[in-house]
Amino acid sequence: MRTTLIALALSALGVSPALGSEPIPERWNRMWNTQDLLSETPEGVVYQRQMLVLHNRFWRDVYKKCAGVAWSAGIKQFRAVAVVDAGGTITEFAIFPEREALGCFSKEIVGKTYPSPPAVPYYAGFVVKLSKPDRSMRKQSQQVGTE
Repeated sequence: MRTTLIALALSALGVSPALGSEPIPERWNRMWNTQDLLSETPEGVVYQRQMLVLHNRFWRDVYKKCAGVAWSAGIKQFRAVAVVDAGGTITEFAIFPEREALGCFSKEIVGKTYPSPPAVPYYAGFVVKLSKPDRSMRKQSQQVGTE
């Protein structure tokens, strides 16, 4: 019943996985707003707890590999939306603002898996704060939280 309500809400918002013709900023904002709605449902709260356990298992390696390039480019923080399919696979990691120095994060995260989500597609939002690479590599405290 709740999944049906989520699907109806997404349909009313016009959210669809086939948003390829929509301009990038508008598409990204739509996904970000949708992840807000999804994360506020009881199913979304439970799902995000389960998802973050798996996310934090691979996040440290992704962060180590990608943060230095982003920091060197002057990026201290970014937001991203992971698009999760029915099987739990991340099919897209949409970053805003889209910057070449952040491409490593998308490349490394797409294909990783979470549990199967309560709604499809599922949008999970992240705010990533970067630290100086030398400090963050010694003491990895940059676990990601969802918005």
